[in-house]
Amino acid sequence: MSVFGNKSIGNNLAVLATVGLMALGGCATTGGNLTSSATRLERSAVALQEEARDDGARSGFRSDARELAEEARDFRRTVEDRRSDDGDVRDAFNDVSKRYHAMRDEVERSRSREAEAEFRPVTEAYLDVEREMRSRDRRDRYASDEN
Repeated sequence: MSVFGNKSIGNNLAVLATVGLMALGGCATTGGNLTSSATRLERSAVALQEEARDDGARSGFRSDARELAEEARDFRRTVEDRRSDDGDVRDAFNDVSKRYHAMRDEVERSRSREAEAEFRPVTEAYLDVEREMRSRDRRDRYASDEN
């Protein structure tokens, strides 16, 4: 019985170690996903800015597209900066979120199918970032609950 008991303890330790490594990998993956999503948001916002400039869109739309691209760039840089803490990332996300929602509202008010189509990649990328931020918040909340 003691040999069986030792194997059981050994198996349990192996399972716990595996789960622990998976959890650590999950945290690293989520951080990588946020970086990837932030990069995608920046790229799609820059593409929208270029579309607005090339299409000769009205100056307010061009200006809003430029500001969204700038906020998306700042957000991506904050996410990638190892010195940034959670508060820095949250503040940068709030800035890009405000700009995104203002731009989305403008696109909706325009009732232009072309503008909606051009804005769709930005929306998809933004929603990915938003999901990653919610995931990050849940993970942080669970970590603080354990302490």
